[in-house]
Amino acid sequence: MSKLHNIQSVAKYESKLLMRSWFYRIFLVLAILFLCIFNFVALVSENGGFWLMKALPANIPYINLMFLNTGQAIIAVFLSSEFLKSDKKLDTSEVFYVHPLSNAEYVIGKIWGNMRVFIRLDLFIIVLVVIICIPTLIYIFGLSIGLMLVIKSQAITFILLLGYIALTLFYIGDKFYYLFDYMVYNLPLVKSTIIGFSNREVLINHRMIYLLLGLGFICLSIFLFRRLPNTKRGRYRWLFLSLAFISAGIWASYNHVASIMKAAKMRQIYTEVNNQYVNRPKMVIDHYDINLDQHPQTISSEVEMRAVAMERAAVFTFCLNP
Repeated sequence: MSKLHNIQSVAKYESKLLMRSWFYRIFLVLAILFLCIFNFVALVSENGGFWLMKALPANIPYINLMFLNTGQAIIAVFLSSEFLKSDKKLDTSEVFYVHPLSNAEYVIGKIWGNMRVFIRLDLFIIVLVVIICIPTLIYIFGLSIGLMLVIKSQAITFILLLGYIALTLFYIGDKFYYLFDYMVYNLPLVKSTIIGFSNREVLINHRMIYLLLGLGFICLSIFLFRRLPNTKRGRYRWLFLSLAFISAGIWASYNHVASIMKAAKMRQIYTEVNNQYVNRPKMVIDHYDINLDQHPQTISSEVEMRAVAMERAAVFTFCLNP
């Protein structure tokens, strides 16, 4: 309970400082105004508006999610690398450094304090953003703090991370099977009212990639944090956890690519089979009756059909959708 209390104490004051900063207040106002104006123009514009939101109203929260997730990822780069610098500049680090806090409690408290302010904004705009955006925030916070501790230069960290974000948004995009799309800006997320998410497993695995990598980078940041730890041997367990999370994230990345390549291979097989029989004699279905029985998990059916031969042949080919 003491560890949780320490994390909550750091997070409490970090959230208060963030809520009082004009940087966050400006982002809050601009985010809400932009989304409100965009939704109004997209839905009621006389020039057609945004057809994707009009044709499928379920896409309204989805589009809002994409804009908000992108904005948060960029803002998080500045906040995550700023809190270490601001602590030293304002001498607020002395308040926490004299307390019996471990490096893990201090770093996690700092990150949680920033994250829960964004979560309030996310919940205010859309509930779904909690599921989609949390891995993005954890990943970018962990990556930013880790780079800051390794490079020890805020300016270089900004340049590298902003360049990384721009590269994923404008160049990589949907390349490499959406593997580097950590903001899920290009991964298809449209939900069908009939079958739900057609790529549910891919979506869950893709989000797990960056959740695990983010946790790995956070644990690595705790290991690299230049502060006397509260325990003698506790520092190295975070290195072990970091390696475990990053390894799990790499494994999830492999599964993501392998699953998409497997689906592409199956489509190739279907195409080859179809091409093999495309020139065989066929019949045109003239009439059919289908008796279908629906069971809890499966369906069964009996089909009677009448077909007309288009040419004389001893063998005809019938095609079924796999």
